[in-house]
Amino acid sequence: MASKAQVGRSSVFSIGTPGGSPTYTPVGEVKSSGITGAQWGTTDVTNYDSGVDQEFITTVRNNGSLKLDGNRVSSDAGQIMVETAFSTGAITPFELKLPKSSGQTSAGDTFTFNALVESRDFTVGVSEVINYSVTLKISGPVTFTAGS
Repeated sequence: MASKAQVGRSSVFSIGTPGGSPTYTPVGEVKSSGITGAQWGTTDVTNYDSGVDQEFITTVRNNGSLKLDGNRVSSDAGQIMVETAFSTGAITPFELKLPKSSGQTSAGDTFTFNALVESRDFTVGVSEVINYSVTLKISGPVTFTAGS
């Protein structure tokens, strides 16, 4: 059977405006992104009736962080908005649209969430492209919308 895996080429990472209904602006020249570190908190509820095994229940979910790497483009509207979000520390809406996968005809899967720009770095080398990287700390839920 042939694999149905997909590549990230043609994905679009966008930033919204804090407050109100977001209108998203694509962040230009992103090379990679991905959500990491999402996990449930747990608490031990082991008691006299538990026998020899510990028991746990979930408490709250930490939806992790998103690391974004790309080519720095000083005139890119999306990159400017990311820089502003970092400067202000505001919780900001973000959206990651994946390319259409097998069986999807009009849109790929989409992840939307609010986050603060936790860190921003860029590297400058004499004979290299100026790269930037941003870490977003997700605040609240990540909403998944299946493509169609």
